[in-house]
Amino acid sequence: MRHFNHVHQNGFTLLELVLVLFLIGLLASAGLLFTEGQQDEAYFNETQRRQTIIRDAIIRSTERVVNGQPELAGFAVDNGRLPYCLAELVASPFDLTQSASSPGFYTSPCDASLELLKPTVTASGVRTGWYGPYIQINPEQDGVRRFRDGYQNGNNPTDPNYGWVVTLAESGTEYSAPITAPINPPAEIFYLYSEGYDLSTTADDYPSLGNDDLIVADDWLAPSSFNIRFVNTSAASAISNLDNSLDWTVTLAKSSGDPNAYTSDFTFSPPGSSIPARGIYEYTVAVSSSTAFSDKLPAGYYIVSTRCDDSTATSPASCPEMTSSPYTVMVLPRQQFGPIRWNIEP
Repeated sequence: MRHFNHVHQNGFTLLELVLVLFLIGLLASAGLLFTEGQQDEAYFNETQRRQTIIRDAIIRSTERVVNGQPELAGFAVDNGRLPYCLAELVASPFDLTQSASSPGFYTSPCDASLELLKPTVTASGVRTGWYGPYIQINPEQDGVRRFRDGYQNGNNPTDPNYGWVVTLAESGTEYSAPITAPINPPAEIFYLYSEGYDLSTTADDYPSLGNDDLIVADDWLAPSSFNIRFVNTSAASAISNLDNSLDWTVTLAKSSGDPNAYTSDFTFSPPGSSIPARGIYEYTVAVSSSTAFSDKLPAGYYIVSTRCDDSTATSPASCPEMTSSPYTVMVLPRQQFGPIRWNIEP
C-alpha cells in the first residue's frame, strides 16, 4: 500500500497582496514627484532665462565692451523709451503695417493707436527708430511669434504680452496692460512677472510682486547734469565776457526729423567769464525739470547742436563766433556724460 505525503503550498494572503501593491504605488508616486520636481525646476529656470533675454532686448548691459567702447543697444536705445508691450520686441518687420496717418511710422503691435518710428539713420549718422526684432523667435503653428514664459502661459491669440504680466510706471503712476495711448511723460520703470502654474493666485508668481521691476530708471537713464566746455579757438584774442543776457542753448536730439523722438533744448545762463586765447571755461548745466524722464536723459546716441542768440539780450551784446557743428555723443546709463565741447571765437 502506497502512502503519499501531501505538501501544502501556501500563497500570499490578501493582506500581503494589498501591502505589496501599496508599496509599489508608493514607489511609483515617489518617482513621479521627483520627476515633477525636476520639471518644475526646469520651467522656473526657463522663466528666469527668458526674463534675462527680455531685459537685454530692452537695454543691453553696458558691462560688455565692443571695439573698446561699452556696448549700448536695445529697444530703449533705438527708440528713446520703454516698450509698451513685449510684442514690440518680438515682432518681425514683415508682421508690421505702415501707419495710415503717419507714413514714417509702423502701427505698434501693442495697439492700433500706438506707433513705432520706422528705422532710419540721420544725416549725422545717428541710428533711431525700431530696429527689431530684438528677440529672435520662430512663429508658432498659427504664424504668430510668441515669447511665452517657461510655463508656456499665454494662449490668448490677442495678448501682446504672451501671458506675462507687464506694467509701466513713471513718478509713482502705474500703467497696466493693455496700454492704448502714449505715456507722457514717458515711463521710467518696466515691471514684468510670470504667473507660474496657478494663474488664480500669486503664491507661485516669479518674481514675487514687489520684486518684479525688470528695468528701473538707473538701468537706462543718465544723471541730470552735464558740463559745457567753452573753448576759445583763437590763438591771438581773448573773449572778454560770456554774457548771461544772451540765449545759450544746447540741443540733444535722437532724430532731426521725428517730432516724437526724444529731443530737448537746454537753455542756460553762464556767469560772466572771460576766456583767454586758447583758453577753456567749463559750466555745469542741469537738465530742466520741465523735460521728460524726471530730470534724466535716456541712454543712447544723440546729435548735439549748440546755439547762441543775441536777439533777446537786455543790453547791447553779441554772441561770440561759433565754430562748432553738430556732432554725435553717447549717453550711458548711470554715468554723467560730457563735457560737451563748444568752440567759439571772439
